[in-house]
Formats: sequence, structure tokens, C-alpha cells
Amino acid sequence: MTLPIVITPGDAAGIGPEVALKAALEFGVDKLFFAGPRWLWQQAAQQFSVPAPDQIMPVPALRGVRPQRVRYGHVSATWGRVALECVRAAAQACIAGTAAALVTAPLTKAGIHAAGYHYQGHTDFLADITRAPRHAMMLSTGRLRVMLVTIHQALRSVAECLTAERIRTTIELAHLACSQLGIAHPRIAVCALNPHAGENGAFGTEERDIITPAIVATAHLNASGPYPADTVFLRAHRGEFNIVVAMYHDQGLIPIKLLGFERGVNSTIGLPIVRTSPDHGSAYDIAGRGIADHRAMLAALRMAARLARHCPAA
Repeated sequence: MTLPIVITPGDAAGIGPEVALKAALEFGVDKLFFAGPRWLWQQAAQQFSVPAPDQIMPVPALRGVRPQRVRYGHVSATWGRVALECVRAAAQACIAGTAAALVTAPLTKAGIHAAGYHYQGHTDFLADITRAPRHAMMLSTGRLRVMLVTIHQALRSVAECLTAERIRTTIELAHLACSQLGIAHPRIAVCALNPHAGENGAFGTEERDIITPAIVATAHLNASGPYPADTVFLRAHRGEFNIVVAMYHDQGLIPIKLLGFERGVNSTIGLPIVRTSPDHGSAYDIAGRGIADHRAMLAALRMAARLARHCPAA
């Protein structure tokens, strides 16, 4: 029997439960477990006129949370707690070998902070509870895949945080991600930081002093570059590279969201479990209205299934 994928509701006051239930219908509800209180999923199913799921995975830490109506579009400590405790229980199921993968609906930092959790989101929470020594975020849409060296920080601080070791680790995780996707000999492109890849030092020396040494150290992984960011994503989209290592958040996410905003998937690589998520937020502005687009969640479910097939012992 194939192990199920566990899906979490994210922030119940956002679009998480809606896109989860809609995507599940198209993916196959029988292949999924839904983490969290049954009444929460039943309430969402009624709100969005879809069948309520039968396969519910209880979350022991939430036994004391009584049924209550969701106020869509409002930050709530209750929903922040529900969001992260569902993730914790689902991750533990993956570690225990009772689930194949974890797919997380979007949560809000404000919600989990209101609940007293000191995390920035899913990624650092999962890295903490699974004790993953290294991890990275891979964004994908269609054939374009991007892995980030730095994520959520001020742009002016990026150059100071770049080290050859950090870039080398990200390249290694990019190679791991491709291997987990079944790509036998991945071609890894590494972005430059500066325009024109620094133009031989005219626009900066990070390429020469930091990025190139990391590429040389990972030449056995078929990494190459550094390539100017204004052309490398087009080359990858056309199939020349299997994945691009980007130096900072917007450098990598702008092409992903331009090419496939409705289908973007975020995968955390380096965890001992498979975890994916739609690459969008909780969308408080449209929450509860039944108009949320579920295609990114569906893509996240399909990505999780693909990753789980190639790394069943993740």
C-alpha cells in the first residue's frame, strides 16, 4: 500500500483550507491525510461547497482547541497555533514512516508570532524540529527550478552574507534536489551577484573572490558560472540547465513568479522528510470568498509525490 501524503491547513483565516480541499479533489482525496481538527476541515468544506475529507490525522497538541467559527482575513493566535502544531504532527508522521510526504498550506508570520512561536515560517520551524543541519529553498514552475543562497534579508546585507562555503552548500543541495527529482546528471547554473557578472571586477569582486571558488569546489557536480542573472534564467527555462542557484530572494523569485505565478511550488531540500508548499501566501484579502486559485497547491501535491517516489527513505 502506498503511503499517504499529509496536507496541513495553514492559517485557517486565509485561503489554506480552501486551496487544500480543492486541490485534493483533483489530486485524489484517497491519497491524502488531512492534519488537524476534523471540525476545522468540515467547516471549510461547508464554506466552499466541497466534500469534507474522511481521512483526518489527529493532532494531540490541539485536543483542547474547541470548535469555533473562522473569521476570515483576521490574524488569530489560535490559528497560528493550529497551523504549526499540524505541521509538527505531520512531520513526525513522515519521520515515523507512516506518511510519504508533507504538503503545507500557507500560514502567516503574524499568526504564529501571536501564538508565541518565534519562527519566520515553515522552513525554519521544520529545520528546527527535524534537526536538519543544512537546508535550502527550491522554487519551481514548469522546467525552471531555482535554489536560493540567501532568503529573507535586506538586500544591502546580501553581499556581506555570501561566503564560498555557503554557496558551495547550496550547490550541493541543488544537486541533491535534482537527484530526488530523478534527474541523473543535473546541470547546475550559478548566478552572479553583480550586473554582467561583475565585468571582470568593474562592478564588484564577489564573482571572482567568493562565487567562482565555490563553483570550482563543486565542479564534480557539474556546476558552472557565474552567469549574469539577466540571461541565465531564460537559458534554464529553455532547457540548458536543470536548476539555477540564485544569490538572493528576488533574483530567483521574480523569474519564477513571472513564468508561473499560479503554479509555483516551494520545496525544502535537505530535510529528512519530503516537504512542499504552494509558492504564495495566505491571501487574507480574498479568504472565505471561494475564489482562491488552487493550481499551486495541486502542483505542490504533485511535486511531493514525485520527490517521495525518488527518495522513499527521506
